[in-house]
Amino acid sequence: MHHHLCKNCEHTFEGNFCSNCGQKTNTVRLNWHFVKEELQYTFLHINKGFLFSIKQLLTRPGDTVREFLEGKRIKHYKPILLVFVLAGLNGLLSQQIDYKGFMPESGNNVVAKEMPKMMNWLFSHYALVELALLPLFSLCSWLAFKKYGYNYIENIIINCFASAQRLIIGLLTLPILFLVDSEYLMAVTSLISLPVYGVTIWLYLQLYKKHVIGDVIIRTLLFGFLATIAFFSMILISEGIYFFYLYKTDQLKLN
Repeated sequence: MHHHLCKNCEHTFEGNFCSNCGQKTNTVRLNWHFVKEELQYTFLHINKGFLFSIKQLLTRPGDTVREFLEGKRIKHYKPILLVFVLAGLNGLLSQQIDYKGFMPESGNNVVAKEMPKMMNWLFSHYALVELALLPLFSLCSWLAFKKYGYNYIENIIINCFASAQRLIIGLLTLPILFLVDSEYLMAVTSLISLPVYGVTIWLYLQLYKKHVIGDVIIRTLLFGFLATIAFFSMILISEGIYFFYLYKTDQLKLN
C-alpha cells in the first residue's frame, strides 16, 4: 500500500486518513467544490444531530438523557454545544423584544431607578442567565440526586439537556412576546415560565423513573428548592456588585 506524508503533522501513514491526527489524505485546493462539500456536511450534521436532539427533548427528554449517559450518543448533537447554539439563537431573537416597560421605574432613589434596568437586562438576556446558572444548577441536582449515582460532570450534561429543553420551549413561545404590549410582558412571561420549568420536572421524573416515584418526587422538589436559592443568590450577588460599582462611580465623581 502507498505511504503518505500527512500535510498537517508530517506523520507517515497508509490509507485515506492519518493514523496520528486523523486528517484526510486528499487535501484538495480550496475552491467552490470544497465550499459546497463543507456546506453539505454542515447541514447534514446539523440536521441529523441538532434536530434529532431537539425532537428527543420534546418527546422523551428523561429517557433520552439517561440513554445518552449510558452511551447512546452517536445521533445526538453535543449537549454543551447544543446549549450554546440555542442560547445564541434565543439571545439574538430576544434582542428584538422591547423589555423597557417590563419593570418600570417606581421611585426617585437609586435602587428604584436602577433595579428595573437591571431586571430588564436579565430578562432580555435570559439565554446568558441560563448559561451562567448551569454550574450552580448542576451542583444542586448533584446534591439532590447524589444517591442515584451520577457524578457532578454527568449532572452538568443532564442540566445542559434540561437547559436546552427550556431554551427550545422559550424559542417556541417567543412569538407570543412579540405580539404583547410591554406593559403586559411581566404577566405573560410569568405564565410562559410555567410550561418552561414544567418540562424540566418532566425530564427529571422520566430520567429517574426506575427509582421509587415518591423518593424521586421528594428529590425533585429538593432540587427545585436548592435551584431557587441558587438563582436568587446569584441575583442578589449581581445586584450587590452592580450597586457597589454605582456607589464607587458616584464617589469618584464627587472627589
